[in-house]
Amino acid sequence: MGYLRRVSDKRGSDHGRRLQDRRARKGIHSLPWEDQRTQFLTRFLFWAMYLAYFNLGDVVLSPWPGLFAVNVVGVLYLALTLGYMRHAWRGAPSSFRWRIAMWTDLLMVSYAAMADGHMMSPTYLAYIMVILGNGMRYGLRPFAEAIIGTFILVFLILLPRLPEYYSSLSVSTAIFLAFFGIIILYSYSLMARIEKARWKLEKESNLDHLTGLLNRRGLYEQSNALFQAPRQGRYNISVLFADLDGFKSINDTLGHPAGDKVLKEIGRLAAECMRASDIAARFGGDEFVLVLPDCTLDDATQVARRLQAAVAAWAQHAGITLSISIGIGAVPMHGDDLDGVLERVDSAMYRGKLAGGKGSIQMAEARRID
Repeated sequence: MGYLRRVSDKRGSDHGRRLQDRRARKGIHSLPWEDQRTQFLTRFLFWAMYLAYFNLGDVVLSPWPGLFAVNVVGVLYLALTLGYMRHAWRGAPSSFRWRIAMWTDLLMVSYAAMADGHMMSPTYLAYIMVILGNGMRYGLRPFAEAIIGTFILVFLILLPRLPEYYSSLSVSTAIFLAFFGIIILYSYSLMARIEKARWKLEKESNLDHLTGLLNRRGLYEQSNALFQAPRQGRYNISVLFADLDGFKSINDTLGHPAGDKVLKEIGRLAAECMRASDIAARFGGDEFVLVLPDCTLDDATQVARRLQAAVAAWAQHAGITLSISIGIGAVPMHGDDLDGVLERVDSAMYRGKLAGGKGSIQMAEARRID
């Protein structure tokens, strides 16, 4: 069956590169729950250190908050963090959630710095942990946002205490503040270089250079986070498995360069039929897979018909005989993961070819749950 075939191609497509570049640049790293869990455990550790620092240490509090207010803010931070963690565990990847959680961290550190009566509070070091923790996990854009937020909040903290800072300014204090800024900016510079190299390597390793779509490896990597959400009851994911009808005849009669052109055009047409959140890949040879998150089977059927119509119109204009057969399935109706759904939609696609001939759309058979 086509699902078991493995084909790779090393030639290039400018259109595909541009499509892949736009998605990679505007996206944020999607992290599995295991990585996010580590970040939340780190937050709990710093929360415990916050309470210990103000309640058990010899810290001098600023006059206005008082220890009771410090502890109330600590409890509020814990409640918010538990809510973010629950959302991360139950839901799909969310850039809104990590951004709110990051700003909660920054505001919590800022409150601790204001409550601390020491001029050079050790709580300032927590800013660096927030910046590095978010930037190295989620990418360069979160890194920059955390840095900007840190500088703004530190400025607001220091502004009302400028006379106090000025009167007690020493060489060690000035060096501490300069060192703090240098560490942040230098970390960003290093992160920018690392991110650029990582993005380039990831793009090259996950891209099918002929069609410009993802290759099989890229399909599995980008779909991994999506397929965690349905297990937690969030939403359905529809999957389309498409196979070209008559492609072998084109290769045999017109030659492989003509076949390559056909594959490039199919990649372009597939990309044009998708939303920005959808994933398209060349699975192998003349087989293509579309993963459509938060999409019903009825909507997926409309996408399949749109793709068929686009292929038929292009083939007629090019003067060739070509159509596309498509199998459709969804999580969790037809499987719990990408492999399970692909096996059923691949079978459905071939069943449609046998029953209805070329250019068919066939729904997968629902799996039996014992």
